[in-house]
Amino acid sequence: MTVDGQPAWSEWLASLDGDVRDKAMVLRDRFEALGALEPEEWARAEVRDGIAHLARFRLLRGLWSEHIDPQRDAVETWIANTRRELARDSAGPFSDAGKALLRMVDELGVTPGEVGALARLVAYKTIFGVLYGLDEPNLAEDDVPEILQEQLPSWLLVEVVGKDLRLTGRVLTGLHEDLLTMDPSGRDGRAATDSE
Repeated sequence: MTVDGQPAWSEWLASLDGDVRDKAMVLRDRFEALGALEPEEWARAEVRDGIAHLARFRLLRGLWSEHIDPQRDAVETWIANTRRELARDSAGPFSDAGKALLRMVDELGVTPGEVGALARLVAYKTIFGVLYGLDEPNLAEDDVPEILQEQLPSWLLVEVVGKDLRLTGRVLTGLHEDLLTMDPSGRDGRAATDSE
């Protein structure tokens, strides 16, 4: 039986050589452990395409769980921390933003949930911008003569494995293109209460 024109997972596995089959099963288990909704399809794509999908998934899903969703999930904590920090030092770093936050909550009636939703969007857009910048290192160099641009350093995000950081030779590009689809909720950044 085929799924979307592809053979079923078990049939596909049976068609592979032993080492490749073993790799596919290990990949499937790793994707599953990381919470992928369709671990078999992720594993199949990595084996078929030779793209570092597991590294992409791990990085992008980690950005959601460590930097985007906490803006919503821990909003009460960071509002309280902002309140304490301003009481301690009303002219400290980002105090203007802290004062604006407390004015929104205390005077304008903006709910912590609404603040968290906005902060989550800002976190997403910031991460998107950084990932885009990894792919497009010359974005801010419009005023730099072309001859000099060729002499400037650049960067490359590459996959490594093991504690000794062995290079696999696979480059991670276009991460910004997949960031939204890596939302662990599967809702592309929308709240559970948003209508479809």
